[in-house]
Amino acid sequence: MTVADEQAAGPGEDGDAPHRVLLDSGWSTAWQPGAVAEAHTGEDRIRALAASGYAALPIPADFGGGGAGLVEVASAQRALGMVDPSAAIALNMHAFTVGLMTDYWKRHRDTSWMLLEGIARSGALVASAFAEPGGSPNFLSSRSEAVQTPKGYRVSGVKYPCSLASTATLVCLTARVTGTDETILALCPSSSPGLTVEGEWPSLGMRQSDTAKLVLHDVELDDRLVFHRGPADVIDDNLISGMVWFAVLLSATYHGVLSGLLDLAHRGVVRADAHGPRTALLGRATRELLTLGGACRQLGADVESGAIAGRAALAAAVGLRATLSDTRDRVLSAVTPVLGSRLYGRGQRAADLLVDSLAVHHHPPSLLMCDEVVGAFCTGREISFDPAG
Repeated sequence: MTVADEQAAGPGEDGDAPHRVLLDSGWSTAWQPGAVAEAHTGEDRIRALAASGYAALPIPADFGGGGAGLVEVASAQRALGMVDPSAAIALNMHAFTVGLMTDYWKRHRDTSWMLLEGIARSGALVASAFAEPGGSPNFLSSRSEAVQTPKGYRVSGVKYPCSLASTATLVCLTARVTGTDETILALCPSSSPGLTVEGEWPSLGMRQSDTAKLVLHDVELDDRLVFHRGPADVIDDNLISGMVWFAVLLSATYHGVLSGLLDLAHRGVVRADAHGPRTALLGRATRELLTLGGACRQLGADVESGAIAGRAALAAAVGLRATLSDTRDRVLSAVTPVLGSRLYGRGQRAADLLVDSLAVHHHPPSLLMCDEVVGAFCTGREISFDPAG
């Protein structure tokens, strides 16, 4: 099959293929990404997708949102990952953040509903500014500082890498309150004086995810935009909720990316009628993704139903995140002999997806930390994300 054949078929036109009957089963089709002009830049595509209703998907219908639960949002992420990995990984951070905020409101029933309503009514995108330079395995720790002022806080720090850096209307950030052991979680308008976007993420893949560095220098933050305050470096309901949303949505996103790669592999074998050992390799890759998809949806459903909660949910979430990386590598190992040079040729979609899927290993927590957390929970020890602890 030529490059032209591969690209003409398109990554999303295999819905009736037998392998997709397996891989698509159980995933909601309530939201699907609409067509976006190929000439659009990454930022343009992200804005167009947000305007299609994606931005408000996890927000309760009472506040003008889509009212989608965790599994339904994960299904949307998977659908997007199959057709546009860069936009999917960028919007994953918005969905995770808004999902966390929605869950926070459901637990507290406080005034944070006004923030959710504002996001839904305006279609605003929210960047997740938690990561900081240095790649500390202890992602609970924030080096950014918040100094209390009569109207709120004055925040300084660096957030990197941060997707949606230039397309987001709001930035969700964490910072330590100077002179206290408290951390704040707040929304900050991206137009705030003192907040600048610098450079871009020098990545191999996901090149159009609008990922860059955010620098905050004495940014004034209104106290009304702070929706959580709590002790620093503490595992609480907020962190558990955030990790569950992040792990489920991340797994669904890369499930979509890898499903797109399998579309190419299956299509090539069927068209060439070249089976033999290739059939077994495709079967292996497909069952790996089938298992990952089931685990992803099950964790989302169990958390939504209350079947699993607390530290058990946290252990399950980081376990899913680590399994995602393992599954990606096993899928690539199986399809490499099938796709052959298409995985390494410039201009080949298979090669692009190979590189894009490598980003799965970049996301926190680190793989060693994931196994440490699961092991600590299972042996009755206190869970910690501090490698020195």
